[in-house]
Amino acid sequence: MKGIQVSKLGGADVLEYKELPDPRPEPHQVLIQVRGASVNFADTRARSGGYHLGKKPPFTPGLDSAGIVLEVGSEVAQIKEGDHVIAFPASGSYAEKAVVNQELTFVIPKTLDFVKASAAALVAGTVTHMLQQVARIEEDESLLVHGAAGGVGTTALQVAKAAGISRVFGSIGSPWKEEHVRKMGAEGIVDYSSPTYAQNILEMTGNKGVDVILNPIGGETIEQDLICLAPFGRLVIFGELGGGPATIPQDSLYTNNKAILGSSFGHYRRSRPAVVRESMERVIEFLAAGKIDVFVDRCLRLSEASQAHQRLENREALGKIVLVPETFYQGE
Repeated sequence: MKGIQVSKLGGADVLEYKELPDPRPEPHQVLIQVRGASVNFADTRARSGGYHLGKKPPFTPGLDSAGIVLEVGSEVAQIKEGDHVIAFPASGSYAEKAVVNQELTFVIPKTLDFVKASAAALVAGTVTHMLQQVARIEEDESLLVHGAAGGVGTTALQVAKAAGISRVFGSIGSPWKEEHVRKMGAEGIVDYSSPTYAQNILEMTGNKGVDVILNPIGGETIEQDLICLAPFGRLVIFGELGGGPATIPQDSLYTNNKAILGSSFGHYRRSRPAVVRESMERVIEFLAAGKIDVFVDRCLRLSEASQAHQRLENREALGKIVLVPETFYQGE
């Protein structure tokens, strides 16, 4: 089969499109024909050596996919050949085929588009997990999503609306992304690079602040988030794209019962797959009912993985980038 291999850590140019051995499923695994694999920041960090759950070279990158089950292991139950699935492969998803543990394989309706399903798998699962399992957000509460123009951000806006969250705000790092974020459902938008965005959020909320904040940026945004986080609010950190140290004024936490929570959906996939299934079942319900429609920036051929990584790292993408094997590629 054809696929992408990382033989050494480095920039996007280390992604090699080449012939790879066909994977074989173990008794508890399924083999899928990959019809779409989304590109995530975690993939770029794994390629460069910065992802906390990354593998050592050589490896095939890719955390999620959608496709058709080709073969099931002897111990697999409730999944059969021919099923359409979204999955978190054990062998990497940037390939024509992948093996997946059965507990991380989720059957989807055959009416769902593979590109849309693959685009939704990781980001919608991550967002649904953070909102429901980590932050435990209620319908009458408000939400601020940092990086709202990206794959996770645009999906978070949609999932929040689908879940009935009353007020949703977004932050962006480039003014040209504002129109897109408004279309995705943000009531108000701030610039996370501005030293006054916390005050802007307070003004928008009548000095109440927001109840939940999803933050993949870290660094200097943490202190500002605590300023505009409402009493009893929850700040969920799930990345550090901004780099740099974070300052946490302790009195801003305990005096108003604010909480900072860390979230790694990848760690849950490895250690608590039953919790992941609960989130993914909700995601599939949203997709099937048309309540979320993950925005796809563009589809690229599997052989164009380097271009996909460069576009993502340059912050040029709105929403998700999906890689499609050449056999099934139909253009953007």
